[in-house]
Amino acid sequence: MLQIPLSGIKKVEEVVNGSDEYVSLSQGALKVGGIPSPIKQHLKGLLDTSKTDSYGSCYGLLPLRQKIADFISEKYKNCVDVSNVLVTHGAIGALNVVFTALLDAGDEVIIPEPSYPAYNISTMMCRAKSVFVSCLKSCTDSGKIEWELDIEKVKSATTEKTKIIVFSNPSNPIGMFIPKTTIVELLNWCQARGIYLIVDEAYRDYVFDDKFESIFTMIGKSEYLISINTFSKNMAMSGWRIGYLVAHEKLIPVFASIQDAMLNCLNNTAQYAALYALSRQDLVDELSCRVRIARDFAVKKLQPLVDKNILSFNVPSGGFFVFAKVRDYNDTTDLCLSILHNAKLGVVTGKSFGPSGAQFIRICFARDLDVLQEGIDRLTKFFL
Repeated sequence: MLQIPLSGIKKVEEVVNGSDEYVSLSQGALKVGGIPSPIKQHLKGLLDTSKTDSYGSCYGLLPLRQKIADFISEKYKNCVDVSNVLVTHGAIGALNVVFTALLDAGDEVIIPEPSYPAYNISTMMCRAKSVFVSCLKSCTDSGKIEWELDIEKVKSATTEKTKIIVFSNPSNPIGMFIPKTTIVELLNWCQARGIYLIVDEAYRDYVFDDKFESIFTMIGKSEYLISINTFSKNMAMSGWRIGYLVAHEKLIPVFASIQDAMLNCLNNTAQYAALYALSRQDLVDELSCRVRIARDFAVKKLQPLVDKNILSFNVPSGGFFVFAKVRDYNDTTDLCLSILHNAKLGVVTGKSFGPSGAQFIRICFARDLDVLQEGIDRLTKFFL
């Protein structure tokens, strides 16, 4: 029997969702006002039609696939066709489709970590093996932390069984960017060895400086480069479960057949909502602005714990999270349980994201400011 452990994030959320007395800064759901009201209003009108009543294509809604292709082509100056796009059941659905198609039992997946736990879980579901490569370059007693995706470490971890290398950019949970030059070098190396490079850009719209470069500028040209994306983050539609992947055209029919076997088809209602959302970049910009404000607010509110040398962290360049090292803890698992039960606050042990995260906790700041303030006040009171 295949037994998959529940991720540390979900374990916390199961408790938090059981009572109103808890505050959740654990799961990476965007909660800064909810799904924009224009999207909801558009959907209400759609439900009065018959457009969403029947089964859809396992490739996804054709107008949505075309809209995604046009969006990438126009914004990133890269000629992407509808044949490069597959709509999926969120980013998780995209990962599971790709991993199922590409992996055999015993294959290996290299995961630079700390990383999104779903990469390891999807690997386990295919009865393959996760090979973790640490991105922790240095961590001093003075609180200085350096993260880096070291290509030479990745190369050293590769064997004849390696089929996939996967990471998020911007990084969940670290909040750093992987430079495009690094990705290009890694892709060239992967192509020569028949290894697939999967880049998860779920947080692409939440970057706080101009150093980030999306792989959309080069997607579709190489068979070995796959981009994972979601509407859960850029439109706060996490409950509606719509994402997409972009890849070489020869891979899309393979992935579509796997998706057909898994799901039959996707949620038509949510797909039409996503189609409308792609025409409203102003809504994405507004949400991104709110998250930036929340990040700055969280960093300021956590400063007393930094001043007391209890926490240390790098201000995230992108994403939804502060990934903070906790003084005097080699493993924050029990600490997070104590915070959960005593402070009624959900945060996640960094160990859930890989061995290098064991001394850290992840705090999600993508929340309305009143919720964020209450959560950080509880955390501060717990430590002080």
